[in-house]
Amino acid sequence: MSLARSTIRTQVLKNVSDHSMIVAADVNTLIDLCHEEILNSYSWSRRKADTIVDTVASYSVGTVTTSGTTVTGSGTTFTSAMADRYIRISRTYFHRITAFTSTTSLTIEQALPADVTTATSYSIFRHVYDLPSTFGRVLNATSDDRLTEWSRSEIDRVDPYRSSTADRPTVYSIYGLDSIPSGVFQIEFWPVPSSATAVRIEFLRTNTLSADTDRPLYRGDVLSWRASESAAFFLHSRTGDRSWLDLADRYHARYLEALQGAKEEDLARMSPVTHIRFGGGGTVGDDYFLDRDVGGIMFRRGGG
Repeated sequence: MSLARSTIRTQVLKNVSDHSMIVAADVNTLIDLCHEEILNSYSWSRRKADTIVDTVASYSVGTVTTSGTTVTGSGTTFTSAMADRYIRISRTYFHRITAFTSTTSLTIEQALPADVTTATSYSIFRHVYDLPSTFGRVLNATSDDRLTEWSRSEIDRVDPYRSSTADRPTVYSIYGLDSIPSGVFQIEFWPVPSSATAVRIEFLRTNTLSADTDRPLYRGDVLSWRASESAAFFLHSRTGDRSWLDLADRYHARYLEALQGAKEEDLARMSPVTHIRFGGGGTVGDDYFLDRDVGGIMFRRGGG
């Protein structure tokens, strides 16, 4: 059973006899540290989630010229949705669009090295997308086929101008927290998606215990025993009394026992069915069972 942080803190303080040399703030710090350790030690089923990222089609109708940070289009139909996408002019320039002015005018974040005064081909595209605020770590990315994870530097090495395009990407890269504008993790797809498609992202959720009502995404007794062990070590460092070390050893054993039990319960919850029972009053011939008793799956007759 998952427990609120306040309940876990109360249990930890009780396990160290509410000693005067350890206070609630100390226990909260120990809980945070132990929680991070336990959370990342195992792929808890309640951390698993998924999301769909819908990519957008690239746009390259007409031609453009530039003057400073202003991009002027000819035969274009720019839209406000293009703000925060990227524009590649010819095959080298690659800048973020910061503002939409009109169907023939956009602003980019930085002026090109030299103004483009001759009508030139271009492409407006989006290759970086926000992930959910609860995103912690990617497990799998799929669009028809499973995508391969590369680092950003690997993509930069083979395609620094993001000029390679495809209907569906084959590679992804996770970016760190983006402070502007969303403050969330982001994912880049490569080759740059040239058409609208969907990519399914399976990930592990974050799980912080910043408030007393927050709960870990695993059995609460695991964290309670681990934090109690740390609290006993804390008191040994404060008092020098070796009896706290003995108590820490006892709590460590309880922690390992609780952790193993929690993992087994979690695994059982996520495991596929291994036993099939036939209901109803009908019977099935022996040849049926001989043909189908495979893969460790046991079949029984009747409803019993």
